[in-house]
Amino acid sequence: MIRRGAINRPRLRRVEPSTIIGIAILGCGILILWIGQVRRHGWTAGGLFDDMYANVGSELFGIALVILFVDSLSRRRETRRLKLQLIRELSSTDHGLTARAVLELDAQGWLYDGTLTKASLSGANLAGATLENADLNGVNLAGANLERTNLSKATLTDSNLSGANMRRANLEMADLNRCHLEDSTLQDADMARVRLNRANLAGACLIAADLSGADLSGADLRGADLTTARLTDTILAGIRHDGTTTWPASFVLNEVPQQPANP
Repeated sequence: MIRRGAINRPRLRRVEPSTIIGIAILGCGILILWIGQVRRHGWTAGGLFDDMYANVGSELFGIALVILFVDSLSRRRETRRLKLQLIRELSSTDHGLTARAVLELDAQGWLYDGTLTKASLSGANLAGATLENADLNGVNLAGANLERTNLSKATLTDSNLSGANMRRANLEMADLNRCHLEDSTLQDADMARVRLNRANLAGACLIAADLSGADLSGADLRGADLTTARLTDTILAGIRHDGTTTWPASFVLNEVPQQPANP
């Protein structure tokens, strides 16, 4: 198992080439001034200061501004490069690679700041990953392996999870409004108080899923299998269902308001 502290991140902490160049230029400037002073007046601290004070302040200020500007641009490029690299790793089918990427993104705070918005992670192997509170708006996770993944309180609005394996996943209090979950597997998933407004769950497997207190208003449940699913206090207003929807044996179908299916 990869531990949080096991990853080195030297890329963001190394001394940038621009900084080294700036220091070298500053050193050369001081050396030239010193040589010129010695040749003209001999070595005296007062004479050296008299020659330097008029221009040295403005010169050093200008050099510092250039170095800081170039260094800032370099760090931004490096940060962007690292983000793109981690997103590529996160989309991998290699579980070790995705686990490392999750830890690095978490350490940098990039799981929560929108860095992953609309990322393409289809087919990713994120089984068992901790993505609690993650911002995954609009992410493409079609066909991904999310078995036992912790997505509690995560935001996945408008995301594509069609065909994803989410067996035993923790989706408690997650936001999956308008998500595409067609043909996904959510068997034994903890979905208590999850928000699934207008989500597409057509053909989804929800066997033994805990949907207690969940909001499925306007969701499409045609062809979904909710055998033995827990529906205590579940909001089902305006859902779409038909004869292909399988309900728990004790569920009273007449109590569910049905929204007419589109032709």
